[in-house]
Amino acid sequence: MKKGSLFLGFLICLAGLLLLIIPKFVINVLVILLGIEAIINGIYGLIYMRRLIPDSSFQYTVVIRSMLSIIIGLLAVFLPLKFAQAMWTIMLFTLAVYMIISALMEMYLLGKLRTTSVERRPFIFEAIISVAAAILMFIIGARNGTVFVRIVGAIALIAGVLFLILMWKNRPIVQEPVEVVDDISGTIEKPSE
Repeated sequence: MKKGSLFLGFLICLAGLLLLIIPKFVINVLVILLGIEAIINGIYGLIYMRRLIPDSSFQYTVVIRSMLSIIIGLLAVFLPLKFAQAMWTIMLFTLAVYMIISALMEMYLLGKLRTTSVERRPFIFEAIISVAAAILMFIIGARNGTVFVRIVGAIALIAGVLFLILMWKNRPIVQEPVEVVDDISGTIEKPSE
């Protein structure tokens, strides 16, 4: 069995178990992690993406998107730690709106990148992930969001266990080389390697 796949299976099981047992804590950690990701994404946009093409509207859009990312990321990291539980829900909805706006800006940037030789697939993937994450955050932030998180946790736990079972069933069989003694001649044949 591959160690990376085994680790992934246990990680999926652990995530599912955490989502089942302590969903509110996991949501809080998710808000902070998404805030950190937004800060890193904003800094990356200011340093690297802004210089991809010399179009001023492209650069202006990247700067606005990057600054918005940094501001929302800082709010997501520090506000919930400072204030009460209501701030977690507010930040969850704020992050969801930010991700939709970010995806729309990403689509505009993709249109600008169409005429260049810059690889666009990572940007398309980022926009799709942003919209999907925003939809999930709106669902989680709703009244029955904890129930949804627990359902996702149960599904993740079952998927992780099934993944580990399939890995165990499909593991490679290891055969050890053996020495064979020829009884008639008394020579020992060693396996070829």
